Amino acid sequence: MINTIKKRISNMEHKQIDNQKTLILISNDRIGQGDDELGLKLMANFLGNLKEMGSDLWQLLFLNSAVKLTTEGSKTLKALQNLESEGVILTVCTTCLNHYDLLDKKQVGTATTMPDIISALQFADKVITL
Repeated sequence: MINTIKKRISNMEHKQIDNQKTLILISNDRIGQGDDELGLKLMANFLGNLKEMGSDLWQLLFLNSAVKLTTEGSKTLKALQNLESEGVILTVCTTCLNHYDLLDKKQVGTATTMPDIISALQFADKVITL
């Protein structure tokens, strides 16, 4: 009986963990420092494999130069379009798009303001920063 109860509790805890809203904050258009070309390849590979997170992946938040990933000509555009079509929310900083003069070139995601970005960070169960 005790083992059955422990198993049920464990299953409930596992389900709660499985249903967490994970937000990934991306603040650069590449991963790491050093070879810029390698950094761009790593970012494309990362975004192309994010679907492996399953239903935990809730939102991607693009700040600073990461907004370039959401614009026409980006090598990551197809992967981001796929994630968006699967229900992942893509949030793109309007201030950053304007800074890089890319607002009209954004192809995926929703351009949003800092108060909305802060709300998303507060609402997420887990935040991963790249």
